[in-house]
Amino acid sequence: MRLWNSDQHILKRFLPAVLVVLFLLPVYQAAAAAKTIGLILPRDCAAGSNAKDELVKHLMAAGFSSKDIEVFVQRPAPDKVSRLNSVRKFLSFGVDAIVMWGGTAVQEAAREAGKTPIVFLGVYDPVKEGVVKDLNAPGKNVTGVSARTSMSFLLDNILEVMKFDTLGVIYHSEIPASTVQLEELKGLAPGKGLDIISLDAAKGGLEGADSILGPAPFLYLAQGCYVEEGQFVDLAELGKPAATQTPGITGGGVVFTLAPDPDILLKEASDITARILRGEKAGKIPVSRVKKIEFTINIGEARRMGLKIPFPVLSRGTEVIK
Repeated sequence: MRLWNSDQHILKRFLPAVLVVLFLLPVYQAAAAAKTIGLILPRDCAAGSNAKDELVKHLMAAGFSSKDIEVFVQRPAPDKVSRLNSVRKFLSFGVDAIVMWGGTAVQEAAREAGKTPIVFLGVYDPVKEGVVKDLNAPGKNVTGVSARTSMSFLLDNILEVMKFDTLGVIYHSEIPASTVQLEELKGLAPGKGLDIISLDAAKGGLEGADSILGPAPFLYLAQGCYVEEGQFVDLAELGKPAATQTPGITGGGVVFTLAPDPDILLKEASDITARILRGEKAGKIPVSRVKKIEFTINIGEARRMGLKIPFPVLSRGTEVIK
């Protein structure tokens, strides 16, 4: 009887505390379920200032509420060290996932991140750039969205507008996507009747461009090669029209852009992020290949550069800028 009385006394003493814990448990569980995402957008990327809001909107469309997620943004300078510093800040904060534009520092970021999943977008060729081993089985804790488009299609349309036998390429030897695109052009060039001459923007920017690229009447701008301190260089000053496969770039001498829309890339990355937040392993989620590609023709730039775009080429454009 004494033991029973003792138990009753203990129960009466601690019952209020137990009830408080039980009352707060659902609140704690809801807080624990909230997910944090680090969004890294280097200053030279095409993603707009509304990228954070768009990411949240897409995640909400995927079934999350605004209370379930919190997104933090870093806008580092377009160099590896700055991007890695952004990654480290997010890791020290303990984010549940990192969404990252561009493939230049993804490999290094993955080594830093350990088990924290990374979702990339805007990477031209994730395999050749060393970001993933296989598009269908990325491995490690990295996956994302490929921005690859048909370089052969782009060249055919350029040659339909202007007949020439030498193509000038501005690339950046320190940016994997840039060198991958240069090598792809060199592989296609013989079949198109073209010679390739190139300028490495890593060695002094556009210095000496006139003399090096002089024989080329048309330019190809590889990824990341025409940005200085976050500002896009107006290559029209070289007096040559240009084309690129970098998302979101038109104007400044660029007549043709063949790339996925940055907003579509962000949506695809958001869908992948939602799957990861629900428990899927990033390395087991296949890299997404955007089906809708934008072939943008800037008629205003074409006129400025003295080009006339024939109707068959115009008819292939998904967006025509006047």
